[in-house]
Amino acid sequence: MVTALCVGLVVGFVLAIPPGPITIACLRQALAGQTREGVALALAASAMDIVYALLAAMASSALFGALRDIVTGNAWYLLAFQGGCIVVLVVLGLHYWQPTTPAGTRPPGQEEPERPLGDASPYLRGVLIALTNLASPTFLPTLIFTMSLLHARGWVGHDVSAHLMYALGFGAGGALWFLLLLRVLTRLRTQVSPTVMPRLSRIAGGLLLLFALLLTYQVVTTTAWARLLGWAAASTKLGDTHH
Repeated sequence: MVTALCVGLVVGFVLAIPPGPITIACLRQALAGQTREGVALALAASAMDIVYALLAAMASSALFGALRDIVTGNAWYLLAFQGGCIVVLVVLGLHYWQPTTPAGTRPPGQEEPERPLGDASPYLRGVLIALTNLASPTFLPTLIFTMSLLHARGWVGHDVSAHLMYALGFGAGGALWFLLLLRVLTRLRTQVSPTVMPRLSRIAGGLLLLFALLLTYQVVTTTAWARLLGWAAASTKLGDTHH
């Protein structure tokens, strides 16, 4: 049990290091001086990581297989989900592209603008960004492959309790990395010129838009368009026969 927790902690920490949408979001929150919002976003994303780790652990079960068949067996469902993830990345990217003036830096007498929905709901934003990971066809397979290696090494057992402890450790490891990143960036923020902040914020937004573009390319090149068109044609013929 303790071993599974420790292994999950290490794996979650290491897999969170490569830059991704959550890292970019944390970067932007830290540079904007919104540490609390960044912490909330990171914790929400890490909670989703716990769910993903559990899904990877259950990859060989009938329940996960049935859910996987529902999503991947119907190309329309998968395409709609991926399209939704692209929209989320684009909206957040455009939001981050507009630099945010930290609270308390406006001239006296000037009211603070109404906070956008994204800033008002950092937990929801963290969940939405974490959900975009599922749109990548390599995300879950990577987690499943990692879990298979851990099973083969005997570092994580096959029972439910071991899987649960691994998943909790995995989420905690990701949270630890994001919180460490937030702490470092928040300290460095005081050493960065205020004129650089808007540029860095735009870079963060541009990177999220780049992720959206890469995901769009992935969807366009991996979607079975012939199969989709075949289903559409079959549905049209079926409708004609009813008439």
